[in-house]
Amino acid sequence: MRNRVFVTAFGASTPLGSTGDEITAALREGTSGIRAIEKYDTGSFRSKFAGVPEEGNKAIRWPSDSRKCGDLFYLDRAIKRLISDFPDIGHHWDLSRLGVFLGVDEPVLDIGQTIDFVTSLRSDPNSNDYVNFEEAIEAHFRLNDFITFDPANVLRRVYKDLPFRGPGVVHTGLCSASLQTLGMAFHSIRSGRIDRAIVGGVSAKITPEHYIGLEAVDVIATDDRLAPEQLSRPFDSRRSGYVPAEGAILFLIESESAANDRQADPLMEIKGYGSSLNANHVVKPHPTSREMVSAMTRALCDAKLSAEDIGLVNAHGTSTQLNDKHEAAAINRVLSREVPVTANKSLHGHLIAAAGAMETLNTLLSFQADIIPGTRNLADLDATCDVNVVPETRNARIDHCIKNSFGMGGLAASAVLSRCS
Repeated sequence: MRNRVFVTAFGASTPLGSTGDEITAALREGTSGIRAIEKYDTGSFRSKFAGVPEEGNKAIRWPSDSRKCGDLFYLDRAIKRLISDFPDIGHHWDLSRLGVFLGVDEPVLDIGQTIDFVTSLRSDPNSNDYVNFEEAIEAHFRLNDFITFDPANVLRRVYKDLPFRGPGVVHTGLCSASLQTLGMAFHSIRSGRIDRAIVGGVSAKITPEHYIGLEAVDVIATDDRLAPEQLSRPFDSRRSGYVPAEGAILFLIESESAANDRQADPLMEIKGYGSSLNANHVVKPHPTSREMVSAMTRALCDAKLSAEDIGLVNAHGTSTQLNDKHEAAAINRVLSREVPVTANKSLHGHLIAAAGAMETLNTLLSFQADIIPGTRNLADLDATCDVNVVPETRNARIDHCIKNSFGMGGLAASAVLSRCS
């Protein structure tokens, strides 16, 4: 027996806002969440803009807050918002059948801390002799740092409010991390292993350390001729890279019987999930887009739906040359040229580990509002991206959507998300 699985609640801190009404308004009106970075001095960087939640842009400062974990800052707000409408959430549940599945960023080296540490190892700054190891460790690395920046710390934070005793999963699957955790949780509930799960993604990559690496590999948009809100332009001929973003999005997903037991109103159904891996290249998709095709095909098969049932694709749409070209080819191969495509990163940028969760939330809100969100900045569809990208928001009742998340290293994930009937 396959249990039906529903999203029944969410909590978020995003570049487009923190409530369903705020995010829906941004999707409907095409309002950009990309803004000037205030968290640190961007004077020495080419990239000065990002999809930063206003609350994070104002509350975190570098280097004074360099040991403040942005992931926990956003997660704390998302979990509080998730449970705020349900004062009895967790009560009278079998907590051994509640799991937590979160997509998170890989830890980033604190460059300033490391430089100070290496300098402290030297007895003479002009010498290559290294001494004072124990003293340097004690002075520059704190036990609390290892706890705070441990990726699994997000599970401990959720446990404070919901002392779950089911599976706890932290997944560092890069750009597809949170959609992969959605799929893991979905299959765990559908198979009857657990009844409920907190699932989603957390990302706090708007830091000097991260931007140094991104600019070094030339993957982010730095076109000085464009306004900040014009930089993210998926499938457009003028796209030059993605705009980084950050935030946290959490969902409560439940089996149909668990939701009925607490008389919860379902918000969206998760119908199917598929994933694939292509280790062809750390950045480049496979020349035939095979990992993307496999993920989409498996999601459709898992949902027991045909290509004709899909009314919308919420694309990964990073605004990079290769991703958009290969994703378009995969969509055409699995579905058709006619199916509408929306690319939400044009509004809020790329939330990395939380990207799949962000765009899953956008899909849920689009179902509720009966809209297909427009793809901002689509002025000239690239000839290599022969898909039906929707440039302006339109009213439409969509029953089934495929959500794609295609990450670096060939990590591909697709989910079939459906309107509640």
